[in-house]
Amino acid sequence: MTGSNEYKLNQGPEDSISAVKFSPSTGQFLLVSSWDCTVRLYDVAGNSMRIKYSHLAPVLDCAFYDPTHAWSGGLDTQLKTHDLNTDQDTIVGTHDAPIRCVEYCPEVNVMVTGSWDRSVRLWDPRTPCNAGTFTQPEKVDPTGPHIVVLSVW
Repeated sequence: MTGSNEYKLNQGPEDSISAVKFSPSTGQFLLVSSWDCTVRLYDVAGNSMRIKYSHLAPVLDCAFYDPTHAWSGGLDTQLKTHDLNTDQDTIVGTHDAPIRCVEYCPEVNVMVTGSWDRSVRLWDPRTPCNAGTFTQPEKVDPTGPHIVVLSVW
């Protein structure tokens, strides 16, 4: 620990960090995606890495679905879900270009991905499967913690 609310984690990624997300249930667990092709789950209070799983290429974003399931996507175009209890991952689907953002929308219980293939896709985390694809006029490249899509009727 470096300050009263600062922590230096052991076993950090070997390349740049692309996203950091805290668990929805507690600030104790931190999900980190990286350009080293990995997603890591840290126990912040215990200063330990709990789980590390890999993609075939750099990972651009990650998100919690619930406290025991992580989702991630990146330059390999694959969307993965990872069970943090069993340390098993599943490829849920793919985009036609890199996946730039992954978010959970609790209001409708879907995972949302945005890609440089100019699409926003919805994924049912219970199945898991694609629940809808929405083509956009430009590639999806968020600048904040949310995906915003506007339609003019």
